This record gives sequence, structure tokens and C-alpha cells, in this order.
Amino acid sequence: MAWWLYSTGRIGYRALRVYFAAHEMAERRRYTGPEGDRVKPLYELQELKALVGGRGSKTADRDLSADVKRLGDLGLVKITRRTISFASSVEQIALEASLEDFWALYQAFPNRKRSVPVPRRTLRALAAGFRRAETAYILAALLRCVFWHKEGGIYRTDGRTKGAWIAEVFGISRRAVTDARTRLIELGWLRPLEAPQWALNKWGAHEAVNVDWAPGDAPVASCEAVDNSTPGPVGEGRGSGESASPPARFSGESASPCLNRSSLPTGDLKTRRLGDEAPDPSWSGSRKRNNLRAGRKERPAGKPNIRNVHPDHLKDAEALLELHRQAVAIGLACASPAGRLDFLSLANRARTRGHKPGALLIWLLKERKTEFITNADEDAARKQLREHEYGPDTRSSGGGEGYQEAQAPPELTEEERIVQGCLAVARQHGIKDPFRVAQQAKKWTRPRWDEAYLRYRTAQIRRQNPGYDEDSALRPFA
Repeated sequence: MAWWLYSTGRIGYRALRVYFAAHEMAERRRYTGPEGDRVKPLYELQELKALVGGRGSKTADRDLSADVKRLGDLGLVKITRRTISFASSVEQIALEASLEDFWALYQAFPNRKRSVPVPRRTLRALAAGFRRAETAYILAALLRCVFWHKEGGIYRTDGRTKGAWIAEVFGISRRAVTDARTRLIELGWLRPLEAPQWALNKWGAHEAVNVDWAPGDAPVASCEAVDNSTPGPVGEGRGSGESASPPARFSGESASPCLNRSSLPTGDLKTRRLGDEAPDPSWSGSRKRNNLRAGRKERPAGKPNIRNVHPDHLKDAEALLELHRQAVAIGLACASPAGRLDFLSLANRARTRGHKPGALLIWLLKERKTEFITNADEDAARKQLREHEYGPDTRSSGGGEGYQEAQAPPELTEEERIVQGCLAVARQHGIKDPFRVAQQAKKWTRPRWDEAYLRYRTAQIRRQNPGYDEDSALRPFA
């Protein structure tokens, strides 16, 4: 209910974090006194600020009080000085709008009649503030991976999740899902498990949630120290509360999986080849070429019609958005931002790969072949949406001012490859000191690792900043 209210714009993201903080505040009182104690609990704004953030901010009291009032008016959670009460059903939410979209979201979740265990450290980190996509992935992983088996009296913390399911249900893009998963693995909250490819295709990634995780458990090599001494705005989750999103480190490697590799069998290369190059907007498919060879004229493009898609409409963002609206009306696409991005990505794929782009697009939509989407297709779709909303990019592709040619990734030395591999393995397995990986794999000593790591970092900085001068950087200021 809380995520539905947030995704539909009825509460803000800070109010969603206040909801998580309210659960933590209520849970603390269950263990603060002996059974039958007559001492009543006391809930104050300072405790809420310690969880959400905002100490030292002049507007924190006003903003948090407004969020508490909004949540109370809706009936989701009511916080008073002595009590905290939560809504147990959607009928208790004070809304005049229809609940059809909520029940559609509710039906998308498996095992809807069970309680979902949530580790309190994770609850405090959600209150302190992850990014939106990371919060969505955490909620999805808790729903799909964490179970309490009453018969055996044990917890189970592993399960399977599909990125396409998370994107569709929580209304975020596939790229955001991938980035969020990578970030949670780096922080040590999520641990990927090995699984055969056929199982990945059928059920999704096999993952385990680290229920003993705390925000300070991130590997040393994967993040820098977090300084919470400087109070920040309420919306950022800093302050005295635990921050679960350390700033991104500088690194030359990427932990994001390659989406250009198909998760399906590649027996038919004509229909299942996933290209690495970006689609060429000037190419309109082989159908037009064949028609010109036969001396036939291409039929003119009328108004966009999802039941009879013209190839020219697949190149126009405004026509694609109209086709997406029609597809949503007949149940072929999702109305969320993630559904819109998937629709445009499939349209780019159909336009650049199919002999009959319109028919191929309809087939991709009916069969929900979102796993066919490559990075190039999604990038082309994002560019269409960006240019439709903000206008065409003014930078010249011919090498004018502000244009920079794409450069091939620099070649690494053998020593740099070893250091980079040790960092990646340490990040993946939650090892705080990557030297342990080099010691076990390469029998390196601590001095050798320190020297190699220093040279690796210096080379990375020099590649990012061509004008970097190590000698001048080490000299004191005049």
C-alpha cells in the first residue's frame, strides 16, 4: 500500500521513508521494557529525525511534521506522542479514487497471504534513504527471497527474481533495475547465487539476501567512507541516521552485466541475434528496399494505428507515443514509464531487424519478448523520449564544438588486470580487503599489493584526466 501511494503520487518519497521509520519506532518499543510494564511509550520528532535525517536543518521539523500529517490523513500510519497505528487493509486508506490499479499491483505479487520478514537494519536503511530504484529492488527481493517457515521454525533468505518483473510491477526502467542490483551487490546486501542458464531464463536470477547486513558493511574497495557529521536536507537521508547509499567511487571498471547477450537459445540467428551496434535511424528496414526494387511505391503513412502499424511511425517519437497509448488501451503494453520505455525499445528493435517491422512489433508485444531488448535498443528509445520532450541535441555529430569522439577503452597492463580482477572479486563476495584475494590467488605480499594498487589508481586518474601531472599534484601550493 505504501509503495502504491508513492508510485501514484499521493505521497512523496520522504513520506515513504517516514513510513519505514514509523515501523522501526514501533518495533523498538516491543523490547524496551518487561512484559506488563505500565510505562507508556513516547514518540518524538527527534527520534524520527534521527532515522530519516535532518538534524541541524531549519526546515526539517516543518517538513517531517507535514509528512506525518499527510500519512495520518490518508490513514496509512497515524503517529501520536503515545501510539503508532498502521492500516491493515486498503479499505482503511482515505481515498475517493478507484482502487483498481492497487488491486492490479496486489495481484502481481506471489504468496500474497503471508507475512514478509524485514530485517530491522534494512528497515533503518530504507528510512535513511536509498535511491528510488534501490528501494524498489529491496522490496521486491524481500517479497521473493525472504520466507519464514513456521513448520520447521526456520527462515529462508534465497529466491529468484526477474528484472522485467520488477520493472513492470514497480514502474521503473530495466536499466534502473540493473543498476540497483549492481549497487546492492556492491554494498553486500544482495548475494548472487550460481544457477544454470535454463533456470535463469525460466525463473530469473537466483539471489540471497544478507539479513545480517548493516549500512557500514560495504567492502572497503567498493566505496569511500561516509561522513554523516555534516547535516543535510531531509530529503537526502543524511544527518545522524545511518546512510545506506555511500557516494560512488572512482573506478575504471564496471560491474554492470552485459545486456547485449541474449538469455535465450541462439539456434535461429536471423531472429535472435542481438547486435552490439546502435540502430541506424536512417535505415527503415528491408521492406522498403524490396518495394523499391519491385517498382512499387511505399504506401503513405496515415494516422498511427496499433492494428496496422506503418514503418514510418516507428521512427517518429510522437507517433510511437500515440501507438503506446493505443497499445495500453487494448492490453498490449503497460502504462508505467518502464512500460513506455520497453514499448519504444521493442519498436526500435522491430524497425532495425524485421522484414515487416509493424507485424514484428505486434508479435513482440503479444509475446512480451522484453528479453530481446538490447542496450542499443534502449539507448535509442531514451534518445527519442529525450528529444521529444526537450528538443533535438544541438551538438554536432561531425566533430563540432562540444563533440567528443568515442574512444576505445584503454588497454591495461597485466598488473592492472590483476588488481582490477581482485577488486571485482572482493566486491562480488563482500570481502572488505581485496589484498586477501591477491594473496590467495597470486601469492602477493602486502607491500607488492600496495604498490600495484597505487600504480593502478594513478593510471586510472591519468586516463580520466589527460592533463594530470603527478609531480605537480604532490607539490604543496605556492
